[in-house]
Amino acid sequence: MKRRDFLRRTAAGISASLLLANVRSDGYRFVGSALAAGEGDRQKATLEQKFAEFALSIKYEALPADVIAAAKRVLLDTLGCAFGSVGSEPANIAERTVRKTFGEGNTATVIGYPRPATVEGALFVNGLLVRSLDLNDTYIGTEPLHPSELLPTAIALCEENGRNGRDLMEAMVAGYEASMRVNDAISFIERGFHPLCAAAYGIPLIAGKIWGLPREAIANAVGISGARGFTSFVVNSGAISMMKAMGLAATAADGVFATRLAAQGFTGPSGTLEWLASKMKPIKEGFAVDLELARYRLPRVAFKRFPIQIELQAVAEGGAALSAKIRDRVQDIQAITVETYPGIIERVADPPKFKPQTRGTADHSLPVCLAMALLDGDVTASQFEKDRWRARDVMALVEKTSVKTGEALMAKFPKGRGASIELVFTDGQALRETVEVPEGDAERPLSRSSLERKFMNFAVPVVGKAGAERVMSLVDGLEELKDVRELTQALRGSGKQTPM
Repeated sequence: MKRRDFLRRTAAGISASLLLANVRSDGYRFVGSALAAGEGDRQKATLEQKFAEFALSIKYEALPADVIAAAKRVLLDTLGCAFGSVGSEPANIAERTVRKTFGEGNTATVIGYPRPATVEGALFVNGLLVRSLDLNDTYIGTEPLHPSELLPTAIALCEENGRNGRDLMEAMVAGYEASMRVNDAISFIERGFHPLCAAAYGIPLIAGKIWGLPREAIANAVGISGARGFTSFVVNSGAISMMKAMGLAATAADGVFATRLAAQGFTGPSGTLEWLASKMKPIKEGFAVDLELARYRLPRVAFKRFPIQIELQAVAEGGAALSAKIRDRVQDIQAITVETYPGIIERVADPPKFKPQTRGTADHSLPVCLAMALLDGDVTASQFEKDRWRARDVMALVEKTSVKTGEALMAKFPKGRGASIELVFTDGQALRETVEVPEGDAERPLSRSSLERKFMNFAVPVVGKAGAERVMSLVDGLEELKDVRELTQALRGSGKQTPM
């Protein structure tokens, strides 16, 4: 390299670093990096840089009305799910442990608990609360993803930094959309990983956007977080443990730490998703992530009516409908046949699901959830907490259940989550119930009244009726909220939580 070129490039690099060295009131000094402006801008942008640009381009003023409405709906649903897990054993263990790990802290609210915590502590516990009931939202791309588990990060960071409701909404949309688009682009399950790995790309965008980081710092954070964020699908295989509820919460804490490092100039790799697509079987040719801003996925998020795996919603709905028809004929049921999709059968009707040993396995068990719906006319969180799934009459129906591929369903809805249930009685009579599209699906959305009822059922025991109504009002008027701390204050409990 000629001396003149060397001096020119060195000067350009120094200038870029000086421009990026910006000391903020929160103490971060954002410096240049291996992805810094200058020479790197003359090269093709990495996917990590594209993610950063994507997040920075999201502005409340440009969000379509249906995206704003969807953001409020998922926030209300998510907070309701979190309230529903307050006082549970996993939540109480996590709440105690984060204080020993991250310190006491007083910057972020732990939903339903009286004492605040550090950001990392709060977002971890809150993430676990959101996931514990298995009642939070689901997006179906290549496989089911629960993007609402990203929201505790956005809430905690906005609270810490005194951001307003529009800032929170922008961060929510950035995290949701990036994670869902990764989910659309590649299957983690096919490669032995959990779909929550997609969130490793959304969390740094949330943190970077709230902290006001420049593009290159966010890109480095995405690289660090993406390389770290691989969680084995064993979390959801076989006998399911409490860890099911903390997978994404741990990824979120790690992603925030990655972003803190990147904010100080720590560099990260690029090509983490491309590596996955090209190095791990099945190899995906022509891999790409759709980052076209206008094609929002948020309005396509599904909500759950029942506190069970998303692919069991149709089974539970069909079972509840049949329950009203069989009345005193339960003892006469000779055989139960369920028709659904091959991928669903693999995940919720494998051998361990016929003999569950844990609550986490039971709420992912097709035969168990169907049996409870048939016997009780519903599937509720209380049934799982009271070990209803272990009962003799439930297990008697489980033993009569068989599951097979639903050819008719697949022909009509190739990518559906429906189910067809047939009951055959000892006298030869049969009853059939088919649910092609479950309630809460994007094609059959949960009504506003159903959403409010779901939220109030979980929130009132923790913050009271007036408190629950206040939270609902603040979410409905989120764009007018001057400080997110007004909302988070309303999420705190009295300290009188009792186990569910």
